[in-house]
Amino acid sequence: MANCKETYDELVREGWLISQVHPTLDLTIYNYSQKTQYEGRWTPETLAARGLVLNSKGQVVARPFEKFFNASEVPGQIPDLPFEVYEKMDGSLGIFFWYVDDKTETLQPVFASRGSFTSEQAVRGWKMLQALPYQDLAYGHTHIFEIIYPENRIVVNYGNEEKLVLLGVIETATGQEIARKNIEEHLGTSFNLVNKYNVKESWEHLRSQNEPNREGYVIRFNNGFRVKVKFEEYVRLHRIVTQVSNVSIWEKLKNNEPLDELLERVPDEFFDWVRMTERELHYKHTDILWEAHEEFERVTLRLGEANRKEYALAIKDHPLKSIIFRFLDKRDGNDIAWKMVRPTWSKPFKTDE
Repeated sequence: MANCKETYDELVREGWLISQVHPTLDLTIYNYSQKTQYEGRWTPETLAARGLVLNSKGQVVARPFEKFFNASEVPGQIPDLPFEVYEKMDGSLGIFFWYVDDKTETLQPVFASRGSFTSEQAVRGWKMLQALPYQDLAYGHTHIFEIIYPENRIVVNYGNEEKLVLLGVIETATGQEIARKNIEEHLGTSFNLVNKYNVKESWEHLRSQNEPNREGYVIRFNNGFRVKVKFEEYVRLHRIVTQVSNVSIWEKLKNNEPLDELLERVPDEFFDWVRMTERELHYKHTDILWEAHEEFERVTLRLGEANRKEYALAIKDHPLKSIIFRFLDKRDGNDIAWKMVRPTWSKPFKTDE
């Protein structure tokens, strides 16, 4: 049986995951790719790859939270169980764990962002953690933080605050989460813990809340299942900040470039909009080429071995004559068709906005 690392490395080769090797330690971190998000390729492996760290033997060395979705995306999967409600922080994921270096047989502290040991967020997060009693963070556990500092602002304005917010702790070997009360007891006086709210009977009313300068909530059920509820105002502002429009998608398609760069800036809430825009542009482009090709075949059948002048007269009034002439010269008309489907610029706002 192939070890766990071989499975994850194969997913990297297929483009479903992204990985990075630690610069000095026998560690590889895995993160789901934009391709996985865009195509919805969610499997146990891709869900787990949200900062999952393995060594070369395939052993799990760090195990942060699995990917979780907006409540509106998974309505049939939400369990009817007791739950806890936490604040949804608007920063970058930070992951801390201890690692035994086989070469030196010493315990090494490791801090990473969701997919990197060396990103700006990872470096800044580790610097912040060093100012705290990180020696109190237990070996064999994955500690999950939110990294917040002014230069890393997404939407929520935390002012000049520079802080690590402890979101949770997981026993790495088993995947078992440490209870909030235990985290409070052992780390609550030394670390900034994510806000927990006293919501008990129902969390459904949280969907309609819309507090300024906050992202929303995370609901965690007793079986470990999580969903997020984001405020509409946050989502609206995130769309503005993202600066992705239908024209920017059209430009990528016209130039036969992957959408990866755009998707990196797109929040989960409007992946569907990107998919719909891409699909509509492709349909329009294909329809134009099919119509032009059908006319080309009709004219060719009627004229036979006509010269170019006769051919030009036959199609002079056709709106796709420039593409039809390309076919006559045994060339494609892709670029012309793309220019013809250039959309009127719009941002991805909901129709009721």
